[in-house]
Amino acid sequence: MAERIPWIRDLHLYEEVGSTNDIARDLGEMGAPEGVVVLADAQRAGRGRAGRSWWTPPGMALAVSILVRPRRPPEDWPQLTMIAGLAAVESIEAIGCPAGLKWPNDIMIPPDRNREIPAPAWRKAGGILVESAPPAFAVIGIGINVNAPLTAAPPELAGTIGSICETIGHTVPRRAVLEGLLRAFVRLYAEWSEGASVLERWAARLIMLGRPVRIHTPGKVWEGVAESVGPEGGLWLRLPDGHREYFRAGDVSLRW
Repeated sequence: MAERIPWIRDLHLYEEVGSTNDIARDLGEMGAPEGVVVLADAQRAGRGRAGRSWWTPPGMALAVSILVRPRRPPEDWPQLTMIAGLAAVESIEAIGCPAGLKWPNDIMIPPDRNREIPAPAWRKAGGILVESAPPAFAVIGIGINVNAPLTAAPPELAGTIGSICETIGHTVPRRAVLEGLLRAFVRLYAEWSEGASVLERWAARLIMLGRPVRIHTPGKVWEGVAESVGPEGGLWLRLPDGHREYFRAGDVSLRW
């Protein structure tokens, strides 16, 4: 790092790993203090929510995991995903790329700098995976496609994945994104640790609130308007008949 960031105790750097979250979890189980960060140039077995794989090409993306030992009760820990999402958005916007979040844990950018592009056209440029072992610790994994060429993405990701460099038209130093991400995370986590809520700030960054969406859950697809979020980050959906349903998990797709 160009300048030491207070609170971060140690930075573990790897050329290639299976998963940064796995290494951070092992460190947590061995008693490492919070503030340990694991960073890899490439991942062989990066993963997202629900066990999905995450693409981390060598030298092109960020794969970082942060070990925390929250003082707040475990029922507040879902806000760790919100903290990570806000930090990611701040770091991406700081280098001149529009960014937002899609419930529950996707980092979204438009296909170019135009902020007026409809939200359904925005693409996933990153994701967040929080793995908790309460009351001891949690690991916060964040993956961001910084300079990954979309032409090299796996076929199943075509049309859905985004890359910061392709949105803004030039390559970006990954260190700038990383430093912005860690500084924002440290600040937000400190505020949250002292009792502040990040819910409203997180909700303001969700690109799907007030818009028609589909929510895919095991065995059923729901359609309605994404109306609001609950204190722990669940999503309220207003159905066509006027009733509301509350979702703690699911896959959201935006509709026109």
